[in-house]
Amino acid sequence: MLLARLPDRTAGVATKSSATDLVLAADRAAEDAIAAILRREFPDDGIVGEEGASAESRSGRRWFVDPLDGTINYFYGIPHWAVAIACEDVDGLRVGVVCDGSRNELFAAARGGGAAVGRANLADRWIGRLTGRSGFEEYHDQATAIATTVCSDLSQALLATGFAYTASSRAEQARILSGVLPVVRDLRRFGSAQLDLAYVAAGRYDGYFESVDKPWDWKAGALLVREAGGRVSELPQARPGQPHIVASGPALHDDLVALLRRATS
Repeated sequence: MLLARLPDRTAGVATKSSATDLVLAADRAAEDAIAAILRREFPDDGIVGEEGASAESRSGRRWFVDPLDGTINYFYGIPHWAVAIACEDVDGLRVGVVCDGSRNELFAAARGGGAAVGRANLADRWIGRLTGRSGFEEYHDQATAIATTVCSDLSQALLATGFAYTASSRAEQARILSGVLPVVRDLRRFGSAQLDLAYVAAGRYDGYFESVDKPWDWKAGALLVREAGGRVSELPQARPGQPHIVASGPALHDDLVALLRRATS
């Protein structure tokens, strides 16, 4: 649906938290489609969607839906955006998928089953069974297992981050970056938190940090990182814009968290 809407991608544009924070008709249509599938397949499960889709859980499971992560990229025609969906039960995150339609890549993880990346256009063969182990094992057989990097030296680390939509938060982030950028190999800002996390899981980045605090922004990617052998931490935020989610390979994680705490203070 999102690929088909690209020629008319600016339709229905509106703003949310600030004049730079956009929502499109494509965001809303994708979420409606995802929610309809979830309600049909899992009628007793809860739904928490970025654009307002909501359902109470009677099963103990909830689905977190980001129908278009990277809306600004999509709006400008930049091919770096994703659909991200996570399922959480009483024991924590159970399933996470991040779909990059532009590159035909689907990153998926199941609790205790590892993480993998495969072709998104094969998803209809197995995704309806992902909540069961057999469905994920079928996907895993078709895809390529992924793992976080073994980087342990901040000076050699390639990190990813993202920026908030309010001026005060961006000012805080600029201050923090001045304490991070001189210490690491380099920094990337591509505009999709969930793809950043997927790339950490796949070893394409050594680490990631951002101020994102809404569950649909990071839960799917967090499971990817953990099932790929990495670590994810939630840092307390004294002010908006400060790092909240930090993800990396295990060897780098403690030093990265310590660096962010120093840069923040």
